[in-house]
Amino acid sequence: MAEAGRRAFVTGGTRGIGKSICREFARAGFDVAFTGRTLREGEGREEDEHGNPTPLEGSLEATRVEIEALGREALPIQLDLLDMDSVDAGARAALDAWGGVDVLVNNAMYEMGRYTNAWIKDTPMEEFAAKVQANFLAPIALVKHFLPGMLERGGGRVINLSTRHNYQKQGGPPGRGGAGVSYNCSKAACGKIADGLAAEHDRDGILAFDLDPGPVMTERFHTQGHRLGYPKALFCPVEVPARAALWLATEDEASEYNGQHFMAQEFVRRRGLWEDWESVLPMNERWSPTAILDWREPRRR
Repeated sequence: MAEAGRRAFVTGGTRGIGKSICREFARAGFDVAFTGRTLREGEGREEDEHGNPTPLEGSLEATRVEIEALGREALPIQLDLLDMDSVDAGARAALDAWGGVDVLVNNAMYEMGRYTNAWIKDTPMEEFAAKVQANFLAPIALVKHFLPGMLERGGGRVINLSTRHNYQKQGGPPGRGGAGVSYNCSKAACGKIADGLAAEHDRDGILAFDLDPGPVMTERFHTQGHRLGYPKALFCPVEVPARAALWLATEDEASEYNGQHFMAQEFVRRRGLWEDWESVLPMNERWSPTAILDWREPRRR
């Protein structure tokens, strides 16, 4: 359990995995600063494959209410990952309010939209740049904002939500077993942050993890899942990666995995951290939470 008064900063806290992480951290005794673009319920929109806005649940206000109902302080921050001035301002808001945080969770990412799973030939260069900005430059900027305070206090933890696409051969072209190159490359860059932080600051008490949530049943899946090209049976509840994030943020044993790519679904199931769920995502005989699994070839050893 978290100590009273500990504080976390979670990006993308208005819905999906991020909102579930906010709830789990609040239940564990954390005050939570969280970011998002949507201020009030009903204002959220998601761009479909034609560029048309479609309604999307979740808001900063709704998450604030849930955190406060759990008895913890909520600090909602409107932030746009595509705007570095907005990223810097969001970090400063938390630093001005609290002086620093104990845990940084880089959960938010930019993928859904007109160019979700677009092929290279169909992806404008501006979209490649936007993915790198949101999925790598914004997270590393937040690390740079919060790391000095963690070092001064003698410790802190950074959790970056990632994807196994960084490490596996694509199972097919985008939308038919694989993700778009613009997304994969930007997330692969983010995937090296934890490795670098652990190499530089392990002796300073800094723990950093690259957390792969696996396929997750978020609000976006219900509106955009048909574009991803993966069977629904692969997807887990949002609480699964949230429980893995909380474990990495609070448990001493997590230091054994410092700097590593950590697989949420397999770990949570083995540890019994969340009630079991139906899934066709396999685990191998020599399982470890940092193993790289290929759900397309469950019998391969």
